[in-house]
Amino acid sequence: MNKNDFAVIPFNSTIIKDKYLVSNMLGNWDFLAKDEFKILQSSNLTKKFPFFNRLRDKGLVIDENNLKIVIDDYRKLNLNLFNDTSLHIAVVTTRCNLNCRYCQAKALKQEDMSHEVAGRILKYIFDVTTPAVTLEFQGGEPLLNWDVLAFLIEHARKFNVNKDLKITIVTNLTLLNEEKMKFLKDHDVEICSSLDGPKNIHDKNRIFTKGKGSYDIVVKKINELKNKFGKKVNLLPTITKYSLKYFKEIIDEYVKRGEMNISLRPINKMGVACTDWSNLGYSAEEFNDFYKKSMDYILKLNKKGVFIRERMAKVILEKIFNKRDPGYVELMNPCGAGRATIAYMPNGDCYPCDEARMVAEDMFKIGNILNENYEDLMKKENLFHLLEASLVDLWDYNSAFLPWMGTCPVVNYALQNNIVPKIKCSPAHKVYNYQFKYIFEKISENNRDAEILRGWVKKGE
Repeated sequence: MNKNDFAVIPFNSTIIKDKYLVSNMLGNWDFLAKDEFKILQSSNLTKKFPFFNRLRDKGLVIDENNLKIVIDDYRKLNLNLFNDTSLHIAVVTTRCNLNCRYCQAKALKQEDMSHEVAGRILKYIFDVTTPAVTLEFQGGEPLLNWDVLAFLIEHARKFNVNKDLKITIVTNLTLLNEEKMKFLKDHDVEICSSLDGPKNIHDKNRIFTKGKGSYDIVVKKINELKNKFGKKVNLLPTITKYSLKYFKEIIDEYVKRGEMNISLRPINKMGVACTDWSNLGYSAEEFNDFYKKSMDYILKLNKKGVFIRERMAKVILEKIFNKRDPGYVELMNPCGAGRATIAYMPNGDCYPCDEARMVAEDMFKIGNILNENYEDLMKKENLFHLLEASLVDLWDYNSAFLPWMGTCPVVNYALQNNIVPKIKCSPAHKVYNYQFKYIFEKISENNRDAEILRGWVKKGE
C-alpha cells in the first residue's frame, strides 16, 4: 500500500436520530452528518476532506497507518473464532424439586449422570487447547445428584495443571445446607440462581411441586451464603408477561440486595412454557417497551449515584466500544454452538448448546461422550449445518448492527420449525435490533446517559 493509498471498507448504515450510523464488517463505526454521509456514499472521498482523518481513526477508512490496528481489533472482537470450546455444561440430572411455570428443561426424561460419564467430561475439558475453560453444572436441579457433582468439582480442581478453570453451578439454592455451602466455597465454585423480582413476582413463577412459592427460602440461602461463607450469588430474573408492568420493582429488588448487574432476559417459548404461553408469553414489541422503561429507570438510578447495569447492554457496549468478544454465544457470528459451548446430558449425549439439549431433537445431537472424542464431535455434519444457518450475513446482510449481531438456529427452529430463519419474523432478532438501536440512540445524544453507558465498560474492568 502506497502512502497516498487508502480504502473505504464496505459499510452498512441506518439513521439514528438525525445522524447516520455507519458500520463495516470489521466492527468499526461512526456517526456521520448528512453531508458527510453523502460524500462517503458517493465514493468521492479524498484525504482533503476535513473528516477523512476521523474516518481513518474510526477504522472506516484503512491505510498503512491503521491497518495493523484494524486487524488486531477485528481479531479481538471475534476471538471465539480462534479458540476451542470454552464452556462445558454438565447436566448432572434432569430431576428437579421445583415446578417453575416457564421451565425449558422440565419435559426431559428424568435421569442422573453416572461417574463414568462424569469422568469422560473431565477428559473433554482438558483435551481442548483453549487456555480458559468453564465447567458449568445445570439440571434439573444439579444438587439432586450431589455425589457426581462433588466428584466432578473435586477432580476438575485436582487434575487441572495449566487451564484457567472456572467452575460454576446454576441452582435454585433450596437444597443447600451448610456442608454443601462450605464445599462450594472451598472449591471456588461460582453460584448462579434465579430471582425473578420481589416475592409476589418470584412466587408466581418459581414454585415447589406442591405449589408453594420459593422466594423466602431462596432469599434465606442467599443471605446464608453471603454472611456465613462470603459467597456472592449471581442472580438472574426471567421476564414473563406478569413481570412486564413491574420493571421498577424488579430492578429495586436487585438494588436492595446490592446487585450491580441485572440481566433482563425475555422468556423463551420452549419446554413447559409452551403449554402456558398465553399466560406467560408476549410479543417482541411488548418486551422492547419493557426494556426501554427498564433501561431508562436504570440510567435514572445511575444519575442518582446508584450503580447498576443491564447485562445485555454491557455485552453490546463491550463489542462496540472495546472491540472485545464478551463470550455471549447468541451474539457470535456464526453462533457459538459446539464451537464455544457443549452440553453433556446424563447419558453422555452431547448437544452443541443449552437450548439444543432442551429442544432434545436428534437432529441437534452431535454424539455421545462415552464412545467419541472431542475431535469427532467437532467434525459432525449436522454441526456444520447448524453453524451455516446461524450466519447472520446471509439473512440480514444490510443491517448496520451486523458486525456485532448473531442468531440462534435452535431457537429459530423451536419457533419456526426450521433452522433457516425468517429473520425479520424472529422475536429474538427484533429484540436484539431494538437493544442495539436503544444503545446507539443514547450514545448519539452525547449527554449524561451516554457518559454513564461508556462508564459501564471502562477498559480494565
